[in-house]
Amino acid sequence: MDKRQGVQEASSLDLRYLDPEEVRVWRGEDGRVYCTIADELTVLTPMFIRSHPLSDVERYLSIRAVEHKERSLAMGEEFGLLRNWRRLDPDSRAIVEAELERRYLHPKVLAILSVRDYSGVQVCHFDTDRGLREVTLRDVRDNVIYLGTSRILITDAEGNRYDIADVGDLDADSRARLDRIL
Repeated sequence: MDKRQGVQEASSLDLRYLDPEEVRVWRGEDGRVYCTIADELTVLTPMFIRSHPLSDVERYLSIRAVEHKERSLAMGEEFGLLRNWRRLDPDSRAIVEAELERRYLHPKVLAILSVRDYSGVQVCHFDTDRGLREVTLRDVRDNVIYLGTSRILITDAEGNRYDIADVGDLDADSRARLDRIL
């Protein structure tokens, strides 16, 4: 069955705004998440992506398909931008909140315990609010985002994100190790 049956091909520049009343999200008997948009199409395993994940987390969600490429997940076609998503029906909202929690979970770094370099790949041990983590960093320039003057978001080789809310809150040894990473 074609999950997009009856939907016309849209230009990649078209942006479709969706209201909460047009969207229903549910979990099927197979355990997967489904999303029906305006009774026109059903998206199998949709991705919900915040349009402003750091500055305005509550406003807009992009609803996208998942493309399976070489055993990794990539963002696929966008079906619409859901505004006021907190007004979804309670069941849909609960599923979307769980999906967002899973996607945007990033532990807070409390200390950097060690940093080792192996031929350009750095292996770090972080103490986080979710326990100890071994973190592999391949290309730091592409995987570190500076958020203001003292906040840093680090993405490891597996796509996990780690938040250093304020570099100044780290102990002196952790700051010295962070300098080695950066």
